[in-house]
Amino acid sequence: MSEFEPTEKRLRNIQARVPDFPFESILLVRLGHHLQKQLRDRTNAALKPYELADTGYIVLAILYGSPDETSTASELSEACSEKPANLTRVCDDLAARGLIERGTRAGDRRTVLISLSAKGRELIAQALPDVSGRLSEAYAGFDKAELSQFAGFLARVLANLDKG
Repeated sequence: MSEFEPTEKRLRNIQARVPDFPFESILLVRLGHHLQKQLRDRTNAALKPYELADTGYIVLAILYGSPDETSTASELSEACSEKPANLTRVCDDLAARGLIERGTRAGDRRTVLISLSAKGRELIAQALPDVSGRLSEAYAGFDKAELSQFAGFLARVLANLDKG
């Protein structure tokens, strides 16, 4: 029995009790939760040797992928899908380790800029292949067209959520 089977059985029981229950949609939501947990667990396992956790890695990866390896705190919070308070805590830890640097924008001291340090660049360059390799295993057996189609479906779900 897979880890997900009990969840699917419970959803089928609800479907039997509630005639208009949107089984397929809710099944996809629950699958998404299970996937997210397993992917996060894989990410954290790959990051353990680097003494990083998922959110810190995401911050470093976003900065690494930014044109000048810098972002405002608010842009970073949105890109990470993290609340500002949690992002502040994560950035405090990354700054204490010398992986990021904080500053202000010239002429606007209210805007906090977060930049990748040389040490942070070195760490993310080492960790990225390990993490992406582990996460890519989840999509083994899918060809590029299937992955593209799947990404399109997920983008449509996000667009629907953005409307409401």
